Formats: sequence, structure tokens, C-alpha cells
Amino acid sequence: MIDGGVFLGKDPAIEYGYDLAGTLARLDAFGAARALAADFSAVYYQSAFGNARTLELCAASNGRLIPLAAACLAGWSVSRAELEELRAAGFKAVGLFPHMQSWRWSDYGVAKFAEKAAEAGLPIQTGAMDVTDLGHIARAAGPTGARVLVRWMQGRGYNNLPEIAAVAEDFPEFLFDVGCVTQTGGIRWLCERVGSKRLYMASNSPTCLEGATYFSLYTADLDDADRANIEGASLAAALGVQAPPRRASAHPFWTAHRRAPKIDTHWHTGAWNIIEPAISHAAIRAELDAYGIEKMVTSSILALNHDLAAGNADTERLVAADKRVYGLIVVNPWRPAQSIAEIERLAANPRFVAVKTIQDFYYADGPMRIDHPAYRPILEAARRFDLPVMCHLPGLENVADAFPEIHFVAAHSTWRYRELAKRPNIYFDIATSSALRRNCDLRDLVAHAGPDRVIFSTDSQLMNPAWTLGKMASADLDTALLDGIFRRNALRAFPRLSN
Repeated sequence: MIDGGVFLGKDPAIEYGYDLAGTLARLDAFGAARALAADFSAVYYQSAFGNARTLELCAASNGRLIPLAAACLAGWSVSRAELEELRAAGFKAVGLFPHMQSWRWSDYGVAKFAEKAAEAGLPIQTGAMDVTDLGHIARAAGPTGARVLVRWMQGRGYNNLPEIAAVAEDFPEFLFDVGCVTQTGGIRWLCERVGSKRLYMASNSPTCLEGATYFSLYTADLDDADRANIEGASLAAALGVQAPPRRASAHPFWTAHRRAPKIDTHWHTGAWNIIEPAISHAAIRAELDAYGIEKMVTSSILALNHDLAAGNADTERLVAADKRVYGLIVVNPWRPAQSIAEIERLAANPRFVAVKTIQDFYYADGPMRIDHPAYRPILEAARRFDLPVMCHLPGLENVADAFPEIHFVAAHSTWRYRELAKRPNIYFDIATSSALRRNCDLRDLVAHAGPDRVIFSTDSQLMNPAWTLGKMASADLDTALLDGIFRRNALRAFPRLSN
């Protein structure tokens, strides 16, 4: 494989990174033969200084690192001659990372830079945060005919697929990183719509927990030709380098983590109105089989976003159809009577294990908090039936104090957890769409919350279980913690799961 985007050295924003030996060791661990690489100093400090360092490190890598120059459009009026000099020096592409350098993709100079890069025959790698960035990049660089390698920098991307397909249709010189496609079936969907010769992978190591990208690619349902293209052939052709051998083996944790018996406490039925190719009940059951998920806890998107009764009834059907599935009772603060009736009805079914709400979906002079008075009677009902409550973070510290008897599960809680960790009745769900290390420091979460209150959760099928497992593999957690995170802690957080 070729990893289409890593940084060398230490990221000064998070004080984390690898030296040359460490970078190569990470590539070895995840099965990558080569990587397109730039030194952090070229991005954060000074391009000429850092680019020289990139060349030195790549030369010392025995051919495994492919040099990526970095340019800062805030401080460099680039000429075609300068870009030709970079190419002559051995750089295979030039990277633009405005979010690390305080300039914008909407700047007029982006189009001029792309024109000169096209004239110099040097591909551009564009560090995009979201689809708004992609739109600016396409409008500026697309008409120039420059070869553009779109690279996602935010560590997430389940909502990027429609925009990728739209840009790909108009600009055939664009290639797209699949490293942040989280939803089950998403990479295959892109192969069908865009073509695998237009796709590659970039892990963003060490800024991101690289295992999320690698594990997502390992599990993607691809034929041999599509896999070969994404794993290196497409990028090799774009850069004019030799494609490496196929991946010899996956990271050793891939098989171990995937097969480990586990309880996944955060799933959904229905759809989020984005592209999700595999969301049927049959697809859910297939994923439970594939990942050793002995018990799964799910809630209905229909109930969360539209119809409480119909959505909870859909969860009932899935619970009845598969003994591994347990349900969450979705509630709505603007419908307290109906919510309490749903709690009273479904609490009689031992396979419903908790109450679920997304409080900041609702609006009351701003996104609602779980400590809003509208939630008070619902929380009283949950306490009466001895049911845990799963919710987002806003207001959670106050209700945890007000209802110490209730187990609260903080959904997506790999950030802003330090104050919450002081409340012993809060458990921490690690289902987050971001792979950025600053948003997903699992080791620090365990250190603050303790090893007994962190629970395995994925937010499937919006995020395939491989996404969470890859982040766990990258975090190098002590193996003694794993069974607690995979199984035991969930039984403590949701006592009904023991039934």
C-alpha cells in the first residue's frame, strides 16, 4: 500500500508525532510499503527550511517515503519556475494546508497557484476540512487542469460522498482520499460512482489516529482491482512512481480486535438522510456476525428525528428478530406525556435497556441541554424504572448531580470529558466521527474516567465498527483494559444487558 498522506516529526499543535524510525514502524504495522510525506516544519514553520528537511528524511527512508513539498500561500508568491525547481529536486507533489497556516481556500491566489502547478506538471495535494473547502478547491483549481489530490484533514467524512461525486464528474484530474469515509459500504459506493482509479487513501498520521483509515479500508467490500487501485496503484500513477506490492498483512490488532467478543452500545436503525448503502436489518445482522458483537444496543433515527412511536416500534421489531439486539427507548422533551408513556410501555420488555435522547437536536433559545426543565419529568420516569439514560454532553454534569441514582451514558464523549469524569454515575461512549488525536485521546480518557467507565460503541452504521477499532489500535491501549471496554463495562452501565 501507499499511504497518501503522513507528516514527519512532531505536530506542535498537539505535541505528538514520530521520528523517521517511528513513522516507518507505523507503516509496517499497518501494512503500508510507502507513504507520501512532508515534514511538519514545512507546514508550520518555513517552507524552504521544512522542504529541505523532508528531502533529507525521505532520502534516509530507503525509498519508502515519497517527498511532498509544502507551500504557504500566505507568504509565497509562487512562480512556475519555483514549482519546476521543486519537481527537479525530487518532490512528487506540493501540499497546501491552509487550516494549519491561517489562509483560506477562498483566496484568489489558489487559482493562480493551480495554474502554475499545472504548467509545471506538479500535482497539488489539497488539505480539505469539509465539503465547503472542496467546493472552493474545485472552483479554483478545477478549470486549470491541474492534477489535484484531495486529502481530508478533519478525520471525518461520512457526509462528503455526494460532493465528491459532483466534483469528480466535472474535473477528471481530481483524485479523492477515502480515508475518512466511515459508513458501511461508503468506499464501495465511491468505486461505483467515481471509479477506483480516482481514489486513494491517506491516514493523516500522526495528526489522526491512523488505524481508523486503515481498518476501514481493510473491511471495505471491494474486488481485487478496486482494492489494488485504492491501496496504491491510483496514487502511484498520479505521482509517476512505481506501485508497491500489495499489502502483505493487516495490523495484528485487526483480527484480534475484530474477533474479540464485544458489546456495542451505540447503533441506529433507519437513515440519517445521507448516503448509507448498508442499513437494512439484514445488513445489521451481517455486521454483528463479522465483528463478534454478542450484544448490540440500538435506537431508531425515525424516533429521534420525527415519529417517536413509529421509531420505537421499529426498534421493537428488530429486538424481536435477533436475540443479540437490545433497544433504547427514545424520548422527546417537547412531548413529555408521550415520552413517559413510551418508557412505561417498553420498560416492561427486559430487552429495552435505557432511555435515549439527543438533547441538542431540540431548540430552546439555542440548542437544548439535558438539564432543561422539559427533561425533568422524563428523567424522573427513567429513575422510577431504574433505566440508564444515554444523551449528548450539554448539561450532563448538572443532571448527573441531580439524579445520582441514574447511570448516564455520555454519547460521543472522547472530548470534553475531564469535568464529567468526576461524576461516578457517568459512563463514556467512544463512538465519535473524528479520528483527530486532539478529539479522540483514548488513553487520556481512560486515565481520567478510569478503566471501568469507558464502553465500546460505534454509532453504526453511520460509522462501521472498523472505524472505532482502528482508533483503539492506534491508541496502543493496554491489552488488560480491552475486555472491560469491549464487554464488562457495558454490563455495569446497562444492568439489563446481563439478562
